[in-house]
Amino acid sequence: MKRKRIILKRIAGALCLAVVAVTPFGMTGCQETIDSSNFAIADEPTVYDYLANDERFSDIVAIFNRVKTVDVPDGSDFTASSIANTLQTRGNYTCFIPTNDAVRAYVQELTGSTDVASLSDEQAENIAKNCLIDNGELAAYESPDFPTNGSFAISNMADRILTCQQVSPEGEDATEEAYYMINGEARVLEVDIQVSNGYVHVIDHVIAPSSNTVGDMIKQAGNMRIFGRLLEVTGWDVRLTDYRDEEFEMRELSETESAPGGNFSIPVSQTRYLGYTAFAETDDVYASQWGVPAPQYDEASGEITNWAEIESIIAQRAAAAYPDADASAPLNDESNPVNRFVAYHLLEGRVAYDRFVHHYNEYGYRYLDPAQPAQYNYTVNVWDYYTTMGEPRGLMKVLQTAEGDYPIYINRICTYNNDTYQEEEVTQEGVRILPTNGEYDNNALNGFYYPITSILTYDETTRARLANERIRIDMTTMLPEMSSNNLRGGKIVNLPTGYFNNIFNESSGTRMFYYHMSDSRTGDQWRDAQGDEFLMAGVFDFVMKLPPVPRDGTYEIRMGISLNPYRGMAQIYFGDDPNNLQPAGLPVDMRQEANNNPSIPWVADAEDETVNRENDKNLRNQGWMKGPKYFMICNGLGAQGGTSLRDAGGARPALRRIITTEKLEAGKTYYMRFKSALDSRDAQFFMDYFEFVNSSVYNGADPEDVW
Repeated sequence: MKRKRIILKRIAGALCLAVVAVTPFGMTGCQETIDSSNFAIADEPTVYDYLANDERFSDIVAIFNRVKTVDVPDGSDFTASSIANTLQTRGNYTCFIPTNDAVRAYVQELTGSTDVASLSDEQAENIAKNCLIDNGELAAYESPDFPTNGSFAISNMADRILTCQQVSPEGEDATEEAYYMINGEARVLEVDIQVSNGYVHVIDHVIAPSSNTVGDMIKQAGNMRIFGRLLEVTGWDVRLTDYRDEEFEMRELSETESAPGGNFSIPVSQTRYLGYTAFAETDDVYASQWGVPAPQYDEASGEITNWAEIESIIAQRAAAAYPDADASAPLNDESNPVNRFVAYHLLEGRVAYDRFVHHYNEYGYRYLDPAQPAQYNYTVNVWDYYTTMGEPRGLMKVLQTAEGDYPIYINRICTYNNDTYQEEEVTQEGVRILPTNGEYDNNALNGFYYPITSILTYDETTRARLANERIRIDMTTMLPEMSSNNLRGGKIVNLPTGYFNNIFNESSGTRMFYYHMSDSRTGDQWRDAQGDEFLMAGVFDFVMKLPPVPRDGTYEIRMGISLNPYRGMAQIYFGDDPNNLQPAGLPVDMRQEANNNPSIPWVADAEDETVNRENDKNLRNQGWMKGPKYFMICNGLGAQGGTSLRDAGGARPALRRIITTEKLEAGKTYYMRFKSALDSRDAQFFMDYFEFVNSSVYNGADPEDVW
């Protein structure tokens, strides 16, 4: 079994230390042992000590003693230690511990008995690993670090993302203090019980994330009967089922890879999860906005008895929103307008609510802690763009405002003050995303779904407005596996060839690394958007699938650049045939400096805006632009009050390279190929963000802003 092979492969890693022992028969065997130097300080209780000495937790202690840290294949002579042993070692563990009452209620629900001995091995493992987060070298989570409306940055021991909400009682319960809910059902009763190797937080329910897929969870939500049925009739429900790429995990991968040009090793990603994110209108939204009758649901048959009437209205509305679609095509055909309507609600990638946009070094904001960044005092609107599923693909803007309770919207279009970049006017309100679905769980095995407060379409008005914006997309967002594997932010990792669906035709010499400033081992002064970057090294050669444009037109395609003597050089190709792409200009050499370099005439801004625009024009004539004012130079904790990328000059200024200017069609898929022009294993080709800018923006009546 591939899963068992992976587990054995990792035994020499962080979970355990293996030693070889001689058996009485002269055979060699493998046994997991715990190095005594790893034990926590003796005069302070460990997580396990604390729990074992409190009768309220005897059931979870029994489960921890039973469950092993890793699975062991049948017939193996390897002996794994228990989670109980792990919780006696040094470390930083965040532990959401259910009381005996909570455990027994859950066990009775599963088995009909309150005895934990009645649990299967799999059931016991799910209980044990879902309540524990190993924070590694970072501090365990205290309650002030809990997300107030989002998810924990680090996955739990079962590789699931836990959500958290701060609940403020209302009505008759308004006199109660606010409390936290984990995964929508486990109330935190006691917080911040400090032990030598972490924190214990007591909860009133077992944390048991659903094993259902995104599509199934929507269909089971009693307030989303219509969208659940739409998923079925269009066939999208069965396309939202992938969870884990076991074929990838069968590969013999090294545990670490040497950093390009560095003197340290970087972990190699060993797992490849797949996931999805869905947005769904509730039934009452369809009723209030499209006049769709409430679904009459037959509990016995599981059918909506008035579905024909509902489908007829939705088909008419979808045809109006997608006039170029084929209304005569079957519902499961992607050219059908209802199918296109549904597909625009779906994204590849498992995106937690507070990961739709990433706060790090946007203008005026200060990032606080790698374990959990600040979730308040946001300074400016932050957004990114996602590619939706279906053919033709759509583009979706997801924006979080910097006011009020920081709501998140789809396709919110605004104008901004050119001096402060504060929101001035909202030209399209957008569709608000809600973090949870009330009594219905929205955290699926392979992703999340989110209720939306109005009907979501990719109509001509929305497409035109998106096309008239500068579309700046972070490279991480272009690669859904980054969110599905919880890799973005606070990590440095090597991504093996074949890891991304949107990167292919990779040469054997391609080495890809992801860096985030909060885990920097190379100093500060990074000139990155949102504090992260990719470095391509080796004699790389690969093709990358680009996001779609919202409307036909002439677009300038740009790429964020950070010059550095350790960088590399690459020839970039562009086109709509991934096997026959054409060169896009001369090779991009990131090793050069800007000082006294006529090909990069970077000049610091002066007080005279006319002079500044002329200098910008001279820089553009050479195929370059200054970096955006919107981002600040990174210093490891964000950059409040720091220098903007636009003002980041000197020998290595922050720049944007204009790769090519092309006539693009909204319904086509385009690609870029990046081929190393150097024969070097360690030369770093920097990749951060891309911009797709319509001529109405870069060559419009008003100059493009500097943000």
